[in-house]
Amino acid sequence: MGRHALLSASSSHRWLACPPSARLCENYEDTGSEYAQQGTDIHSLCEHKLKLSLGMGSVTV
Repeated sequence: MGRHALLSASSSHRWLACPPSARLCENYEDTGSEYAQQGTDIHSLCEHKLKLSLGMGSVTV
């Protein structure tokens, strides 16, 4: 899995309440979760379908 965004939507509840927490949490390993994997899979599926509808080449992995 790639690097997680510094100001991700999934952690916005934390960094909106405490902006410095975004930088403080950078040093912790992102272990992911079943839900994070589901989100990644859905994003990949949507990208694939969008590319197909636009007539662009798309390779599924």
